[in-house]
Amino acid sequence: MSEVKVCFGGTFDPVHCGHIGSAKALANALGVPVSFLPNRQPAHRANPGASAQQRLAMLHLVCENEAQLCIDRRELDRQGPSYSVDTLETMRSELGPQTSLIWCLGMDAFAQLHTWHRWRELLTFCHLLVMERPASELPEDAALKAFWHQHHMAEPEQLLSCANGGVASVRLPQFDVSATAIRLLLEQGKTPPASMLPAQVAQYIAAQKLYKVERN
Repeated sequence: MSEVKVCFGGTFDPVHCGHIGSAKALANALGVPVSFLPNRQPAHRANPGASAQQRLAMLHLVCENEAQLCIDRRELDRQGPSYSVDTLETMRSELGPQTSLIWCLGMDAFAQLHTWHRWRELLTFCHLLVMERPASELPEDAALKAFWHQHHMAEPEQLLSCANGGVASVRLPQFDVSATAIRLLLEQGKTPPASMLPAQVAQYIAAQKLYKVERN
């Protein structure tokens, strides 16, 4: 097997048990560490509620005792919107032509892939590994469906044997948690349960007074 880099992008606003569980499951499935890749300014959604440095600090709290998990902060260090293709292009230039570069995304994100900036170029730099849910279905968009069938590999492990160009899917354990639900609880003055938010992240959020609604 060649060298491998696996990236799990997102806003992580805040990082929660679903992110952590999914990243660990990916690391176990592929047998390699997984890099959290926090966005600075996501191109397809509102700006995060926590600052780049606060979101990075929460990720560090999660990863400091997890050998399988690490952080790639390059998008936080770049100004402007975080376009995946730009990030992947810089990664590929650093890693060289032989390293397997795997970009992980949920099926809901993959269903919108055809709206991404320069989306057809992504596989010139990486593989795509789509994280499925039990009820996941292939996107309806004809171009995206054709893209899937053209590049699909039957098993995720096949992505490890070459540098780029493949699309595979993986079924991970399901976690009934979302950053939106956590922020809503915090805005209501409630403490999210430990099944949603790690204790060290909850403590940081409380200390920083994050996700509070200003009331007159």
